[in-house]
Amino acid sequence: MTLARAALSVLEVSSGERGARMRFLRWSLLALALLVVGGLEAPLAQERVAPRKGGVLKVALNAEPPSLDLQWSTSLTTQQIGWHVYETLYTLDRQYNPIPLLAEGHTVSEGGRQYAIRLRRGVRFHNGREMTSADVVASLRRWGRVSAVGKSVWSSVVSAEPSSPYALTLSLREPSHSLLSVLARPVNAAAIYPKEVVEAAGDGQIREFVGTGPFRFVEHRPDQYVRVARFNDYAARSEPPDGYGGRRTAFVDQILFMPVTEASTRLNGVESGEYHYAHQIAPESYERVLRSAEIEPQIVKPAIWPAVVLNHRQGLMTSKKIRQAFQAALDMEPVLAAGIGHRAFYRVDGALFFPEQPLWYSTGGLAGYDQKNRAKASQLLREAGYRGEPVRWLTTRDFEHMYRTAVVVKQQMEDAGFVVDLQVVDSATMIKRRSVPELFDAFSTAFGFSPDPALSSALACAWPGWWCNEDKERLLAQVNRTGDLRERQALMDKIQVLFYEDVGRIKLGDAFWLDVSRKELRGVRATYDLAFWNVWLAGP
Repeated sequence: MTLARAALSVLEVSSGERGARMRFLRWSLLALALLVVGGLEAPLAQERVAPRKGGVLKVALNAEPPSLDLQWSTSLTTQQIGWHVYETLYTLDRQYNPIPLLAEGHTVSEGGRQYAIRLRRGVRFHNGREMTSADVVASLRRWGRVSAVGKSVWSSVVSAEPSSPYALTLSLREPSHSLLSVLARPVNAAAIYPKEVVEAAGDGQIREFVGTGPFRFVEHRPDQYVRVARFNDYAARSEPPDGYGGRRTAFVDQILFMPVTEASTRLNGVESGEYHYAHQIAPESYERVLRSAEIEPQIVKPAIWPAVVLNHRQGLMTSKKIRQAFQAALDMEPVLAAGIGHRAFYRVDGALFFPEQPLWYSTGGLAGYDQKNRAKASQLLREAGYRGEPVRWLTTRDFEHMYRTAVVVKQQMEDAGFVVDLQVVDSATMIKRRSVPELFDAFSTAFGFSPDPALSSALACAWPGWWCNEDKERLLAQVNRTGDLRERQALMDKIQVLFYEDVGRIKLGDAFWLDVSRKELRGVRATYDLAFWNVWLAGP
């Protein structure tokens, strides 16, 4: 039996056998993550060629960045560009655990309430000045004021102070063993800027795009490109590359990040050689990519899990039995097939964390997922006293998978006795309406990769939908407080059981992205967060 089959077989055991076998599952999947997610196996389709410096890498993204301030914006496009320029104290290794980047190391005391962080010496900003603790503290304080993630963290920070030019101390009100994962999170990140840039920006957006990364900002021509260039004085770490950590080398001279809104145009551009890499190509193009002699598929796995968010604050979905009826009615295979398309790009799996995240993957509560039980759903509706009130569901065609999954789920719900008012709007309108509890009962979304339960929007009480279950909040707080790994895993199991009992959200399954690259682009790892250090252009 292969390691993959052995790991998957554990999923089929009864709950009574679960303890010992879950430990085997986690370690088996950890080994798989080392091989698959960590990219230890070099692409067999490419000959082994030594890295070379030079060339301009052209990357087609699916949107214009709304900002180049990594702390300010939650946009994935901002992050995909920005973290080539800016860096954080910590980043994520190949198993998505936090490891030092600008930090040299740390010690934790006061039962998890105090973090003493040591900084690397000799790290220079793109303006030539050495980074010190004054820059780091100023950046973290601003992040705590302007970042959506930072605000939630900073509410528990008592103080952040330099203790020497190359060290700082963070004091917390309560113990936190998720803090380093927060500081390593790429999106809306705790990026480190020069103190003078922070002070000039105040609580507005930064105007000077200066970081410590392997690439420095050159210019931004809106709706055309963002240009970055190799930073020749970059202070790389000495360790071998490990996930997003370790040694980062800028082999290419420059990168052009170019907004190209149409997926077909992005694909055509990579085929013609106009671009070297394109993000988010339609899965329907997969066979065409496989037939090409010039380009290669890059399957981004894990990526997102499509979901329906229910309104726990007001309206029909405040009824637990109606939520359970919604959940019971669904058959996920046709939903995902319609929404995602090619079978290589979705997975029928109800876990809140991906199998590629062995430390957090759980099978707890999964009897509540993919029930395909129309009779049970109808019975729950009768018990709830449902009288055919329309379920007001917001969705959008701006993200086609949201609309297409909604159409199939709507039909399955109606077969069970629901009346569904599917309201198709543009994404900006949906985002605006979903923040007003009086305006909806459900909305379509997709939750992206999260390295830690404490950082997951799918579990956040304050996120639209407002799943604020007291037991869930207590368990999440325990996850944050404890440093014992086994205890954290056991708590995650309990949270997932509660997720399905209370129907916190409706998870539809896992979905993967199709990116494409030209074959002369070497060293690429297909990941949720695009990283173009340690890649190079082969050629004469």
